[in-house]
Amino acid sequence: MSLSRRKRSDKRPTDQATNPAPVGGGHQGRWTRIIIAAVVIALIAGTIGFFAYQQYVAPYRLVVITVDDTDIRMDYFLKRITLAGEVDPISMLTQLTEEQIIILGAPQYGIEVSPEEIDETLKTMFLGDSESFSESEFKEWYRQSLNESELSDTEYRDILAIGLLSSRLHRYLAERVPTVAEQVQIHIIFVETFEEAEEARSRWAAGEDFGDLARELSLDEITGEQGGELGWFPQGGTLNPEVEFEAFSLATGNVSQPITFVGEEATPQGEPVPAILGYYIIKVSDKAAARELDEASLNAIKSNALAEWISVERGKHTVKWHGFNNGFDSYTDAWIRFQMAKP
Repeated sequence: MSLSRRKRSDKRPTDQATNPAPVGGGHQGRWTRIIIAAVVIALIAGTIGFFAYQQYVAPYRLVVITVDDTDIRMDYFLKRITLAGEVDPISMLTQLTEEQIIILGAPQYGIEVSPEEIDETLKTMFLGDSESFSESEFKEWYRQSLNESELSDTEYRDILAIGLLSSRLHRYLAERVPTVAEQVQIHIIFVETFEEAEEARSRWAAGEDFGDLARELSLDEITGEQGGELGWFPQGGTLNPEVEFEAFSLATGNVSQPITFVGEEATPQGEPVPAILGYYIIKVSDKAAARELDEASLNAIKSNALAEWISVERGKHTVKWHGFNNGFDSYTDAWIRFQMAKP
């Protein structure tokens, strides 16, 4: 009897091990499936959200320009390029970079713009030919201006401020342009082809008079009749930049190698495109370390005063242009143009 009971006792653990799970185990399996489904849905939603962010949000938050510690993002860049109308991305990069340089540099001359001056500028813009206006009319006009430009109040006012800063800085610099400067007197021969320019220079090198060659060969009738005489010129004046560089590099009495003159020609559609229009050779006839500027040269230097200041000032700042890949690349340029083409 005792042996029989022991055998039955030995079988019980095996019987218990093979018994089906309690009914409550079905609930546990259902919750497991729910959790797995939730995780899958979350992963799918996260993936969709990530790609949506990368396509519709991240590009507009990209920093396009950095000047020292100031960043300009793509969303603002697109607003400005839209506001400017038909302008290529590189031109807008240059413009916004120069604006930041002016903002950073103008205060050193005590040139600033107050909020009150911006308010006055806004009211002048609104007033036009009107003699009076109500505050409600002004606010409605300003609201519409913001809507049309898609700029915020701060952005709109900042653009007005940089305009005022630029004009004041330009005036400040122009008023301080010296009336005496180093100058060169030059004679030129202008011909159609590179070979003609080389031949003219070879004839001069062989001993022919430069003035006689100019009268014979130059396509510029005015200077040609005067033996090629163009006049006295300072740096930063009215001379073509390439001609100016050569003129100030040559010793008195020397003649340059042929200089390409690049201008513009119209396509059949009427669009201007760069084109080689001819070639110069120039002779430096005389130089003066300090000579009174004529009115045309003085006005030209005054007109270029701000641009010259920016070119010098830019070297004092850290300027970087960014894009989607390495710097502002062709892909970034194409992406911006695509955004500009959207209705």
